[in-house]
Amino acid sequence: MIGAALIVTAAATSALESTIRWDAKNAYLKCDGAIDGSITWPAEPEAACVAMLMCANERSLSADRQQRLIEQIRRVPGCGEP
Repeated sequence: MIGAALIVTAAATSALESTIRWDAKNAYLKCDGAIDGSITWPAEPEAACVAMLMCANERSLSADRQQRLIEQIRRVPGCGEP
């Protein structure tokens, strides 16, 4: 029963993250999913850069996610370092 509740909670969290806009006050909730690839970054490079830098500054990330985010930031033309 606990396992089913965790699955439902995870699905609800994922659905919530996908409905949040990148320019919303709570957009940091999308960071983990975007870094992991289950949520897409904004399509335009400038907007993607802003979102990625927000994730670097507003979200507490594991060392692994932080490294993956830095790699993703470096692939966006003109984005620079977090």
